Amino acid sequence: MALKPPEVPHLAGRHAALREFGFRPHEAAWLTLVCLHSGVFTRTQFTEHHRCHRKKTSRFLRALTERGFVREHPLPGAGTRLRYTHVYDRRLYRALGVENLRHRRNPKENVVLFRRLLSFDQVIRHPRLPWLATEEEKVSHFKARGIRRHHLPSRIYGGAAKRVRRYFALRLPIAADHRSATFVYADPGRETDTELRSWAVSHRHLWVRLRALGTEVHVAVVARTLVKQHELSRRVASWTSARSNARPLTPEERETLAAIRAALYATDISALQQWGGLNPARRLAIGLRKRADLEAVGGMSGPAIDGYSTHHAQHLGPLGLA
Repeated sequence: MALKPPEVPHLAGRHAALREFGFRPHEAAWLTLVCLHSGVFTRTQFTEHHRCHRKKTSRFLRALTERGFVREHPLPGAGTRLRYTHVYDRRLYRALGVENLRHRRNPKENVVLFRRLLSFDQVIRHPRLPWLATEEEKVSHFKARGIRRHHLPSRIYGGAAKRVRRYFALRLPIAADHRSATFVYADPGRETDTELRSWAVSHRHLWVRLRALGTEVHVAVVARTLVKQHELSRRVASWTSARSNARPLTPEERETLAAIRAALYATDISALQQWGGLNPARRLAIGLRKRADLEAVGGMSGPAIDGYSTHHAQHLGPLGLA
């Protein structure tokens, strides 16, 4: 019996292009989702999305592998035989009109792999949102809203001889229409929040302009561990608060925050005595960190975003892989 997964409106019939390979509708839709958003997926993601038995998942992957469309690889950090699937066959991407999409390349770094898997997890958990699948779709959508390219997050690649500007370089999912825009941040297991801060700063001008147009801006955070989910929740929550009286950190305060965090990380209680001990140092660090978070996204004169959500992708976390 054919499976009946959730409807995915943003595909807009694009998966019909893969029916010529003999795939059933739900198979073509799934492969289209993977090609457009990540290039990789896990068996758990397929099973939960289709609400099917693992045996159906195994048969599907076996058929894909035998036909040369995908390869399975060991999932990093898994002490078991867990694997992830990479959809690499050029024919599928060509049929979808995205032959040069970088998702066709198997990620060489674990950070990139888990960022893709976590991002894809968010997309398939909310299949009805108006996801913008590619760089071109994202740029076109915001240009149509009257937002200029120089207000979009971008990065320059290449040397002096050949420089290429790429927009939304981390390739994280965005779902947007005229009413709301959801920006996904997937934390692949970073020990610091430097990447989150940089990501927020690069989107600041875009968020300001969207909110000025009457579009609600939301941030959806996906993390591999429950601890990281709670940590990032505190960070992002501060972006929704109007704090017009907040002051930027001074160089001395930045040094203090860094020193307290280093001492807490090393569990060096004696080093915290200069700030009154463990609990006073923690309270001081929390206050400084909140101001730093607001400063990072230009939230000193008001909220940077309208709302946020967080998700713990348990099956992709270190414990979930054990």
